[in-house]
Amino acid sequence: MVEVVKKIRILLSRREKKFLILIFVASIFVSLLETFSISLVMVFASVATNFDLIFKNKYYNFLYKLLGSSSPANFVILFGFFLIIFYSFRAVIITFFTYAMNRFSQGRFRHFSLKFFSNYLNFKYSEFTSKNSTQISKVILSDASELTSVLDSLLQISSESLNVIFIYTALLFVNWKMTLALSFLLTVKVFLIARFFSGRLKDAGVKRHKLNVLVSRTYTETFWNFKLIKLFTTKEIVLNKFNKYTSELVKVNTFNAVLQAVPRLILETIGFSTLIAIMVYVVYRYNNATGVIPIVSMYAFAFYRFLPSINKILSSYNQINFKKQCLNSINEYMGYEQESLGEEVVAFSKEISLKNLSFDYNKNNKIIESANISIKKGQRTAFVGESGVGKSTIVDVIMGLYKPTGGDIFIDNKLLSSKNIKSWRQKVGYIPQQIYLFDGTVADNIVFGRDFNEQKVIDVLKKANIYNFLLTKDGINTKVGEGGILFSGGQIQRIAIARALYSDPEILVLDEATSALDHQTESRIMDEIYSLDKDKTLIIIAHRLTTVERCDAIYKIDNGKVYLVDDISNIYISKDKKIEATV
Repeated sequence: MVEVVKKIRILLSRREKKFLILIFVASIFVSLLETFSISLVMVFASVATNFDLIFKNKYYNFLYKLLGSSSPANFVILFGFFLIIFYSFRAVIITFFTYAMNRFSQGRFRHFSLKFFSNYLNFKYSEFTSKNSTQISKVILSDASELTSVLDSLLQISSESLNVIFIYTALLFVNWKMTLALSFLLTVKVFLIARFFSGRLKDAGVKRHKLNVLVSRTYTETFWNFKLIKLFTTKEIVLNKFNKYTSELVKVNTFNAVLQAVPRLILETIGFSTLIAIMVYVVYRYNNATGVIPIVSMYAFAFYRFLPSINKILSSYNQINFKKQCLNSINEYMGYEQESLGEEVVAFSKEISLKNLSFDYNKNNKIIESANISIKKGQRTAFVGESGVGKSTIVDVIMGLYKPTGGDIFIDNKLLSSKNIKSWRQKVGYIPQQIYLFDGTVADNIVFGRDFNEQKVIDVLKKANIYNFLLTKDGINTKVGEGGILFSGGQIQRIAIARALYSDPEILVLDEATSALDHQTESRIMDEIYSLDKDKTLIIIAHRLTTVERCDAIYKIDNGKVYLVDDISNIYISKDKKIEATV
């Protein structure tokens, strides 16, 4: 439990910790109010069953005179009205307290989700490419909710523990022997219940955590392979897999729900059975229970409030055991390396220089080794080579997504570093081979959160050679569907080109950006791209000769080495349509 508190404490802000202190102070006041309300029950029961106490007890007699009562019956009636007003006031106070406590705990879902999502957006690109998307989405959405539940359980334990302590103290003053006897009995039972249930709930929680990941992963894999599932007719296999995991999840959640309810039933049965047994014993022994009615009434009311508090403590404790597995995922997630980017501005007016640049994903696999490249402002540069040799990787390094493992990048003789890399990235327009369009309009996908300019959207769509097609539909408001499912591969690539051009970038990177286009369409688009402002620098990765033949410099990558192709006329197309080059 202490470990859980420490882990959650790290995730809370200073302001939230202060609010928690206020809640704790408020819970002390509420607990005192609850204890006082229970004590009043015994007082009321005492005077209502024995009028003589009003005159024998100095405190009752003082109240009797203060209220100006004309008779004991009149005093009891006035006392009763006072109790009704007091309990109404108590209900309002507790309602507000409950709202504040739940508003805080439930409000942490937004806080945790935002914090985790912010961390995700701040991942280093290398972290992003190496992590499982299902695990990440589970932390941001599911584990944030689980953590909120754990925090709520901790608040419940804190609040209800104070209730138990104050009520228990009041009972000790009333009859310490009876209280100690009952508390011994309850302590043994609570210990046995906690011992029996907590371990089982912890194991169920671990199993539930794994099953949630498997259910989410099955859905994600199905979504991205929907067409293949249709072609391979593997629907039943996928469905059976999903059914297996969800069935197991239902069993685990049902087991949890039952185990959460059973302790309350056991405690209530034991508590009230004990009180009834005491009443039966008194009647059997003395044939009169009048003398013990006030005390038993107080114990009954105390148990009515006491037992639910113990049950909530047990239930919250079990809930923490069941869901605390999420903290391990969150701790691992929060340990992922984050970017720390400065606001320093970098200007690009002359050249990009790669000096002895090397990059590797691990020490045993050099992707790029000691590359020395100079890309002039306005130059058209191409990278060619076989698949997997590192063409996209070296461009990712140039764009500032990967940090070189050796050597440096200079922009106009200024070192590219974390201080200015944010400014550098903003100069880049990137068109990838694999494109994802979100479910919205063409305009939404092009603007992508930037300032909207309708004319600018139309202009870039014309440059991408897709505007005339959109006019046959709803123009720039044409829906694309999730993942661009309503468009062909070539149309998706043209929208991606328009998206890259929208910010009027200084550097335009095409990573196999026209591979899904037919020859004529590609020629028209490349004509548009090559005719862009001469100050716009092009970096192209391609397999087609027609895509790179007008480049000013062509580099071939082979076995980690980067070679400049001396003569463009020496480039030819091999039988498998891939570019070969003589260097």
